[in-house]
Formats: sequence, C-alpha cells, structure tokens
Amino acid sequence: MADPIQPRVCKLSKKEGETFGFFLRIEKNIEGHLIRSVVQGGPADQVGLRDGDRVLRVNTVFVDSEEHQQVVEMIKKNGSSVTLLVLDGASYTHAKKQGINLSQLSSPNPTPIQPVENGVSGKTPQPKLCYLVKQACGFGFSLKTIQGVPGLFMTEISPSGAASNAGVQSNDRMVELNGANVENFTHDQMVTKMKASGNNIVLLLMDEASDKYFKDKMIKIVASMASVKGLPHKPRIVDLTKGAQGYGFYLRMEQGCQGHYIREIDTNSPAEKSGLVDGDLLVAVNGDGVDHLDHESLVDKIKKCGNKTTFLVVDSLTNDLYKQAGISPICYWEEVYESHLPVESEESQESERSADSPQHSPKLCNLTKGPEGYGFILNGIKGVQGQFIKQVAKGSSADEAGLEVNDILIEVNGVNVEADTHEELVEKIKSSGDKLSVLVVGKEGYDHFKATNTSTSPTVIPVPTPEPVIPSDNIKEEDIDGEPVTEEPVADSPTQERREQAKSSSSSSAEEDTDDDTQM
Repeated sequence: MADPIQPRVCKLSKKEGETFGFFLRIEKNIEGHLIRSVVQGGPADQVGLRDGDRVLRVNTVFVDSEEHQQVVEMIKKNGSSVTLLVLDGASYTHAKKQGINLSQLSSPNPTPIQPVENGVSGKTPQPKLCYLVKQACGFGFSLKTIQGVPGLFMTEISPSGAASNAGVQSNDRMVELNGANVENFTHDQMVTKMKASGNNIVLLLMDEASDKYFKDKMIKIVASMASVKGLPHKPRIVDLTKGAQGYGFYLRMEQGCQGHYIREIDTNSPAEKSGLVDGDLLVAVNGDGVDHLDHESLVDKIKKCGNKTTFLVVDSLTNDLYKQAGISPICYWEEVYESHLPVESEESQESERSADSPQHSPKLCNLTKGPEGYGFILNGIKGVQGQFIKQVAKGSSADEAGLEVNDILIEVNGVNVEADTHEELVEKIKSSGDKLSVLVVGKEGYDHFKATNTSTSPTVIPVPTPEPVIPSDNIKEEDIDGEPVTEEPVADSPTQERREQAKSSSSSSAEEDTDDDTQM
C-alpha cells in the first residue's frame, strides 16, 4: 500500500538584512509554485525546504491555485518569519495525477499536520524536545546501539522516571543533547557528555516513524522543527498600551550581560499592569527579534510603534532553558502567537512606505501590452549581469505603470532575474503574453540595497549593478515591442517589500537616562 501523501510544515525565520535563502519560481510545463536554488545553510535549508518542493500554503492560506506574484507578495509581507506548507515534487505530481484535492490535504487542522508537543506523540513526523531533571535514580533511561544502524537509541525507560515524565519513548533516536548534535557520538562519548551535563538536560529526539520519514526525504533535523509548547518554562507575550507618562519602565543594556533588560517598573504603570517583571529579557518587539540591535536602535524601534506594542520576554529560567535547548524564544511566538496577529491594513502599509526613502523603494509595475507594445527599451551590457530600462515611451503602458529610465529589473512575473543574461530576460518578457509584471528599483536604490546587504526581493542573490551607459559596440539593446522616447518620471508604485516594523503600529516616548539606560 502506498504511503499517504503528507505535506511538511516549514517555519522560516531570517535576521534583518538576510533572505530566506531560496527562489520561488513558476516554470514552463511544470505545475505549482516551486522551491528552487536553496542556499546551503540558509533559513530554508535549515528547516528542510528542498529543491522541487511545491508551496501549498503561506501561513494558513491555500495558494496552489493563486497567481505567482500574489504568492510572492504574501511571503514578502510576512517580514522576518513565515510558515510554509510544502509537498515534495514526487508527491505533488502523484497527487495531481490522482485528482487529490490539495486544499483538503493541506487544510490547517487535518490529522497529517497536527503538531507534536513535548512528550506527546502525534501522527505527523516531527522531532520532540524533552526536558529531563535528574531524580535520585538518575534520568531514568539507558542507551543502546543497533547493529548496522548509526546513532544512539533510548531504552529501559523507567516508569514515572525523569525520561518517562518528559515524554521519552523506547527506541527514540537521540539527535541533540543540550543543543549540540550527537548523531555521530559513540556510546562512551555520549555517557561522558551526559555525566558532564549536570542535573538537567534537554534532548532532541525522533521516534521511529518520524525518523524514517525524515531520512527518506533526506531532511536535516534541527531543534526549531520541534514544538516548544510542552517545555516547562515559557516565554511571555506582553501587550502594552502607552500611558500619559510612557510605558513606565527602563530599558537597559548591562555590563557583563547580553541583551536588553526591563528594569525599574513604575507602580500602576502600563508595564506593571501588563505583567512585565523587573529583570525580564526583551527578545522581540511585534515578533521581530531584537538581539542584534544596539540600545539606540531598539529604543528607536519601540518609538516607531506608536501607542501600542507587543513584547516577547523571558525570565532568567526560561532564557537558560532555551539557550540549553539551542533555540530562540521566537520559536514560541511563531508557534503560539503569530497566527493571532492583526492583519496589516493597506492604509497602514501606505503610511509606512511614505516614511521610507522613495529612491530606495522597489516598485511593482503591472503592464498591459498596447498597439505599440509595452513601450520601453531594455538595455544590457555585454558580459555583465543585470538589465535596466533605457527609454520609456510617453503615454505607453510602461509609462503609466511607473517604469522610469535607469530602473533596474529585479523580478519578472514573480521570478528573480538579476542573474539572467540579456537574451534570457528578453525571452521571459516576450513569452509573458499581453500581461507583464516587473519588480524594479532605481539605480541609487539598488546600490543602497547591495551596499547594506538588504534584500530587494525575498529570494534575491546579489549580483553586480550594471552602469547605465550610452549604447556602443559592446552594448546589447532591445526594444520590447515599443517605440523609445524620452522618459517622464512618475511616482513610486506602492508595492515596497514590508519594512522592519510592518506587523503593528505601536511604541513609546523614550527619554534617555544614559546611553544604555532609557526610560520607556
């Protein structure tokens, strides 16, 4: 009997200035939104995305039947994290041939994708994190090896022992101990490491069925794939509304400590009423991690939130547990809270875009071919990757859509084209039919993105910026079905990728006490 078709849930997170590390493509004669060019070691690779996977859902929205550009925009709007439901290429093709309804297969709550909590085995393949506290008789398990099978396996699970209480099961395979991979450890090495680990340990384990699934799919197992709901200490999500005197706490970076700490909470202040506690470590603001920010940047980030903001904080015990497990507390936000975030309105997006530097804003231009074509000339420098707009016909579809001279093409119909040759790009445009969607950015903006290592699209690979020059023998120039004339500048189209603070409107008036101590 054939194995049931099972989609995979992949939760991707990236730091500011990073990409998710993959291309999203549509390809001729191939159905679906394809994952391509997964960057080794990148966020996509780390959560198990593979070349040829098809995206079925973005968060909870079924997208297999949606336009490609719409799916690209949905991923962009999620900012630093997004959850994708994907199906491997072979299973996708089989499901299509069998007429299987993929929207039913990938519904948000079917049995195949139920989450697995710490110590509770579910039907979906998923690793589990187990926190064990040593009892008088030890951790309550033994280790065994299986001839011809690499790895160490759990055995002799004591009833009511530490391992049993944490959800460890017989024959679970050990993947990590305290955040470190131990798949290649010998029995003696593991015993030595466990003896040195103290009175509590965090294990990342795979049961037999899940282990087989991941091995068959050649998916690397990492702790961020596991559920964190069952861990004994939990981060806290705190909603704050600013009062007349601000939020009522100090934000500090302290000597000898890493991170941003909540201190000196005022009595009856919004901070106290929301449940903030002196000594809490601030992990995220509106879902965006803040570990990489210096003090001034974080204060500015909170200010830009307006009168409301949401913090993710951890106390010292929770912080120590998550460090021990080798995962970020943001995993808790993504699993428990992110689905409840308010949807950003178009009005708020427009307001935010207007605050950005217009010359640095990518813009999406949707063109419809007219009697004279699209109405622009595309320029390419021989031997140099990257293409730019040389001329725009006044009154043409290109002009009305907002294309401008020297705009550099980033995507065509949702596909990144920065690495395309001139001939490849021309062919893509010509094969688009009567409709064309192009993501472009001005040269100054393009240079800015590359200089700051900021992504112009969610899947971009940086390439050299072409310099617009007057056509000569070493320039290849092609008129894309239109007569060239002098350009007429137009306003940027409101399709900029979501900026750092797009999840909500909230913040504080901050009055600095010292460089690293700010009242909120």
